[in-house]
Amino acid sequence: MQIREESSIPDKRVQIIEISTDLFLQNGFSGTSMSKIAAACGMTKASLYHHFAGKEDLFVACVTHGYSAALVALRDIAGQPDLRPEDKFCAALNALYDTTIISPVGRMSPLIAEVSRTFPTVARSFHSEYIAPQQALLWEIIQEGVQSGAFRDADERQIFHLIFGPMVTLSLSREMFASFHDLDTHFPVDQLRDGHVDAILGMLRVTANG
Repeated sequence: MQIREESSIPDKRVQIIEISTDLFLQNGFSGTSMSKIAAACGMTKASLYHHFAGKEDLFVACVTHGYSAALVALRDIAGQPDLRPEDKFCAALNALYDTTIISPVGRMSPLIAEVSRTFPTVARSFHSEYIAPQQALLWEIIQEGVQSGAFRDADERQIFHLIFGPMVTLSLSREMFASFHDLDTHFPVDQLRDGHVDAILGMLRVTANG
């Protein structure tokens, strides 16, 4: 099951993905049938299967549609020669927050957790095609900082846990309590993001005392 870069997805697939994402968010995975998706897209079920092998394949495409764009953004950030490693790191985390928390695809977090338990190939595809490359780009930025003397060396698994744990928790929390009229008071994204970025940078920076 291959995840495609967003720019390479034909327009019809994009339309199907966007409509399907809304249906998955409204009805959940089990409550969204290929027949419902086909009807909402104004096409036959057979035509839908021409674009996607099945609902599992379509769900993966919905989940990764936005995340693929984020991966492109991370590559662009990591490849900018004039940016300091610290600035690259801040830009990378801001891009990840935009995808995981701000964008519509961030709302898919609970569904990803639910579906991945039933269909392990969803989790495997999502990890190998998005999570692993994303972590590799972040690690590249961190190691660039280490080599320049700006960052101290860090344990790779620990730093990734500290980076992604709070983002995933915030995404799940905002979706769980989405009905709260004062959601932003309980879970202020900008404030929590800025504090998170500062905390990670505080751990990575090389200080005067070493």
